[in-house]
Order: sequence, then structure tokens, then C-alpha cells
Amino acid sequence: MEQLKSFSQYILQIGYKYGLHSVFEDFLEMVVCSLSLGAKEDRYHEIVRSYEKPDACLMAEAFGALVVEMDNNGEGLKDGFGDFYMEYLSHGHNGQFFTPEPICEMMARILNPAGYRERVADCCCGSGRMLLAAAKISRNLLFFGADIDRTCAMMCVINLCLNGLLGEVCWMDTLMNRFYAGWRIELHPEHGVPYIREISETESYMVLKLPEKKPEIFSKQQPVTGIPQQLLFEF
Repeated sequence: MEQLKSFSQYILQIGYKYGLHSVFEDFLEMVVCSLSLGAKEDRYHEIVRSYEKPDACLMAEAFGALVVEMDNNGEGLKDGFGDFYMEYLSHGHNGQFFTPEPICEMMARILNPAGYRERVADCCCGSGRMLLAAAKISRNLLFFGADIDRTCAMMCVINLCLNGLLGEVCWMDTLMNRFYAGWRIELHPEHGVPYIREISETESYMVLKLPEKKPEIFSKQQPVTGIPQQLLFEF
């Protein structure tokens, strides 16, 4: 029996044939669909049909390898995507150099040393390293992340779900408060396991809910007041 390759070896192998960027995007979306417990089955099959059968099987093997690597010798909470993404895909484009995991752990301990907070949020979450670091202090938090890059948002939501961490991840521009898509990691009401549910903007906690104001306050003559502030790492 052939020895299981690493996650990156599988993705690179398929990427040589179909293009690495598109393969990685498809892989992430297929995993999100798989973790949605049937709600995204049609979309999953739509993606699979774009690959020849042997290559689709390699995608499944890549998922298995990812789960094994993220197990991290039973400790979990290992970023399964960040280093691969930086080395082979982003190359630092738009400043996408993710914070090293030891620095994330130090920052998490500075912000919440005893794990007493109920929620932790990262408005520029990347692959979710800061949230995983917070989970090493306490897994009982609710985790919220957002990123302007759809690929990063999907990496983050998968990292959270596969580690059994509940919360929300949004693909959005947090500076302009523009929401594009979002996912909630919840416990399934029947099976009791974490799963991913796609959410709308009105359901999102990461979207800043602006108070209703009369249109005239947005004129140049009168400044906008009374807009609540959204905290970055805890709220």
C-alpha cells in the first residue's frame, strides 16, 4: 500500500495539471461543503465534476492527509494551511505574511492570559493562527474572524471547524464594513458535532451594525456621530 503523502504533496501534484491557485481554491471549497453536513452537496459535486476521477480521488486523499497533519500528535490546533499558502500561492502579495505561530501564542497570552474572556475576534484573521493560539488557552471561547481575502476566510473556517471550535468567519472588508460571505461553526442540533453553516449579512456578528440615521447626517456639513466602535480582539 502506498504511503500517505503530505497534504502539500497532493495539492502540488494536482496543481501541476489544473493550476495550483484554482486547485487550492477548489479544495478549500470542497472541504467547506463536506463540513456542511449535506447542505452544500450540489456545489460539492459541481466542483468534483471539473476533475478527472483519479484527480478527484487525490483531492479526497489530500483531505485525509490534512486531517492527519492537523491532529498534531493528538494536540491539534495546528494551522494546516498558512505555510503552504505563503510559500506556493501568496508570495507575500498584498503583504500576506502570516504572523509566526509562536508570536501568535505570545500575543494571545498577553491579551487573555487566564482564558476568562467569552469571545475573541480577529478582523484580519488570515488562516486563523491568532484564533488557534487563543484556543490553546481556552477552547471554550467563541471565535470570530474576518478577512478581505476569500481564500484566507475559507482557510480560517476550516481550521476552526476541524478543531471543534465554535464561532463565525466572514469574507469581508472590515475597514469599509462590506460583507461578501460568511460561515458559522455550530454544533449540529441532531448529531452534536461541529459543522459549517453559511450565513447572511444580517446574521453576522462581525458586521458592524450601524444605527439608523437620517440621510442628512452623512452630508459634508454635519459629521457622523454615535456609531459604535468594534473592538479588534475581544468584544
